[in-house]
Amino acid sequence: MTAKRVALVTGASTGIGRSVAETLARSGYVAFAGMRDPDGKNRAARDEMAGLSAAGVPIEAVALDVTDDASVDAAVATVVEKAGQIDVLLNNAGNSLIGLTECSSIDQVRRLFETHVFGTQRVCRAVLPHMRRRKTGLLAFTSSMGGRILMPMTSHYCAAKAAMEMMAEGYQRELGASGIDVVILEPGVVQTKLFDNVWQNDDEARVAEYAELGGQLRATVEMVKTLKGSDPAELADVLLKLLAMPHGQRPLRTTFGMDAALVGPVNVAADEASRALFAMYGG
Repeated sequence: MTAKRVALVTGASTGIGRSVAETLARSGYVAFAGMRDPDGKNRAARDEMAGLSAAGVPIEAVALDVTDDASVDAAVATVVEKAGQIDVLLNNAGNSLIGLTECSSIDQVRRLFETHVFGTQRVCRAVLPHMRRRKTGLLAFTSSMGGRILMPMTSHYCAAKAAMEMMAEGYQRELGASGIDVVILEPGVVQTKLFDNVWQNDDEARVAEYAELGGQLRATVEMVKTLKGSDPAELADVLLKLLAMPHGQRPLRTTFGMDAALVGPVNVAADEASRALFAMYGG
C-alpha cells in the first residue's frame, strides 16, 4: 500500500473536481481524477495531469463515467490496484438544468438523476467495501445550497441535489461504526463551466404556453451565464480543512460562499428535527 493517503474525485476534468484533485495532490495525497472519455473530449485535461505527474505532482486521470456500472467498477479497481487503497472519495460529477418544472422532459430529468443520485450511489457502492475493510475513510459529496432551498428555475436540479443529500445523511448514520466519516459540501455559485453547459427545457412548446414565465426563463438563463461565483480552489481548501479534522468531529454539512450562508439556518433546524425524529424511533 502507498504511504500517502489516496483520493478519488469524480467529475474532475474541470471546475470543482479538477481543483480539488490538484489541491489534494499538492497537499500530500495521491489523487485520481475521474473523468469521462480521457482519450477523447477530455484528452487535454488528461495530458495536463500527466504533465503535473511528470513534474512530481502525484495526480492521474482515470476513465470514470458515473452513469455506467462497468466504467465505475473498472475505475475503482484501477485505483486500488495502483495505490492499494482509497482514503477519500469526493462525489462531484454533476450536470445542471434550468427551466420550468413542467417543461422538462422525462429524459432530461432522468439524465439529471442518473448523474447526481444513481451515479453517486454506483461510486459509493464500488468504493465503500474497500473503506469498510480498512475501517477508515472519508465519503464526501459536492452538493449545493440548492440541495436545501429551492433556487429560481432549477426545481429538478435542486431535487436531484436534495436526493443526494438525504442519501449522504443516511450513509453518515450507518457508517460511523465502520470508521468512515461523511461530509456534504454546500457551495453557492462557484466559477465553473457548469453554467456554460447548462441544459434548458427541451419542450419549447410548453414553455411558450407559460407566456410571461417563459420570458422570465430566458432572462434567467442569460443572467446565469454572467454569474461570477467563488473560486473552486477555495472550496478545495474547505475540504482540506475537513480532512485535517479528527474522525468523528467533522460536521456533516459545510456551506461555502456568501449566498450559501442563507442555508445555515435551514441546516440547523433540520439537524435538530432529525435528531429528535431518530430519538423518537430509536435510531
